Amino acid sequence: MKVLITGATGFIGRSIADHLIEQGMEIIALDKRPVTIEGLSKSIRTDIGEASVAERIAYEINSCDAIVHAAAAIDMSLYNSDIVLANCLGTQQLLHSAEILKARNFIYLSSVPIIGIPKQLPVNEDHSANPLTAYHASKLFGEHLVRIASSGSLSGTILRLTSPIGPGMPDNRILSVFVKKSLANMPLQLLGEGTRRQNYVDVRDIAVVVRQCLQRPFSGIFNIAGRTSISNVELAKRCIRILGSSSEIQFAGVPDPEEGVDWDVSIAKAEKLLAYNPQHDIDNSISVLGSQYVDRLH
Repeated sequence: MKVLITGATGFIGRSIADHLIEQGMEIIALDKRPVTIEGLSKSIRTDIGEASVAERIAYEINSCDAIVHAAAAIDMSLYNSDIVLANCLGTQQLLHSAEILKARNFIYLSSVPIIGIPKQLPVNEDHSANPLTAYHASKLFGEHLVRIASSGSLSGTILRLTSPIGPGMPDNRILSVFVKKSLANMPLQLLGEGTRRQNYVDVRDIAVVVRQCLQRPFSGIFNIAGRTSISNVELAKRCIRILGSSSEIQFAGVPDPEEGVDWDVSIAKAEKLLAYNPQHDIDNSISVLGSQYVDRLH
């Protein structure tokens, strides 16, 4: 199977590309930065936020079986034009590429937080959408484009992710910060009372469900999440325990705007139709990330 992956240098895109290559698929990577992934069939360096990108891709390759669209500009600013260009125009151009290249499957990585603040729990795919940032509004726009395009011969699968974690995650995410500080026995600081409950999904599980969607295309929206949510204070306690740290938990005295919000997310639909079965719980992700940072130090 020949698969084009956008955002292949990113945290999620790289994990997906590595996994699909391991599974013997022919992978073409597309990114605006240089791509260095062992086993790639081809890499295309271009900015998806340009009106001519569909033609550029068609010039580089004459066909593909599927497109995995993981590229996105992530910025919560209301006035950053990259959000509209990359996430809206870019998604439109990639869907045009799917038509030109006669791809049968289009997998779009979206975000559960496009719903805004959860109004009923657990959050399922029928929860109303009320994006609170330009970024999340752009992801919802992309979902609508995929839904429209998949009304024909193209199978459009929308995967709404919770908070991605795991090997290779950015250093500025809360889990990365907690792990690094725990390894250094430094205090872990929390906003508010630490009661916000977040749902985390490991990129290794995301990569597996993407492969399953490629092998068994299924149009629709699916939540891709961990099995349980966890409060920030409990996350800090687990990092300390699992990593054998002497760190203390401190409260910064700064309010958390999402104090008490619970991201309890249902994965029942993905389990039933996509055979989604997350294998990496939060404890495993903490342990693996800790080993990764230790290896960096040596």
